Amino acid sequence: VVSTQSTGIDTPYYLQSPQSPRHRDLMFQLTLVIALLGAASAGYAPVPGHKYLLKDSGTGKYLALLGSQEDIRDKRGAEQSYTDPVRNFTVSAGFRPGVSDGVSSGRDDWPTKDQGLFIFRKLDADNWYIEHANTGRYLLAPDTVNISNKRCWDQGWLEATGTRAVDSNYYDLAIYKVRVWANGLYLEHGKSGRYVMATGETSKPGPYTAVNADCNYYSRALWKFIEP
Repeated sequence: VVSTQSTGIDTPYYLQSPQSPRHRDLMFQLTLVIALLGAASAGYAPVPGHKYLLKDSGTGKYLALLGSQEDIRDKRGAEQSYTDPVRNFTVSAGFRPGVSDGVSSGRDDWPTKDQGLFIFRKLDADNWYIEHANTGRYLLAPDTVNISNKRCWDQGWLEATGTRAVDSNYYDLAIYKVRVWANGLYLEHGKSGRYVMATGETSKPGPYTAVNADCNYYSRALWKFIEP
């Protein structure tokens, strides 16, 4: 027999009757919070065609492309592969003054701000290219197995592939979904479900390789998009 005598201890909301006033109030408050977060994130999204910096929430580093800054837009697919040459995007703690000088970036360890600018190219309601503004190169993940239903099984990113900088959308591997939240966005690979993620030590400037991780480890896959 369960006693109905008051103990002076409030019943947790999840044990209360759905018809109790307190339960209804708590559910209303929860629904309101979810609605407000949804409304906030609905207006918080990159504008197609605009340039943005991408700053990682976990390390505070910026996504950038080192090396040649040659614009390849008028010869897409000329390289015929994403494996030769292999170029990966990197993350860096900041930018040196000035701008890159076209074909050469000048240095391979400290990018200029223009090397960290990206354009969101919307293909349809769900799919995007993430295009490097200087070069026209796309982000690409060489992963084809979808891991969306087993996130974090890798238990780290040491075996994750590098986020490639490619001249064309090979095998649709350069298509991403932009998952917008109130405090940032995830760049989710269309085929594999993996997230673009920053690596390296937080206390050191880098550069470090950006990778395609199966999970948002330590908020390193949550990016803030910032107008330059």
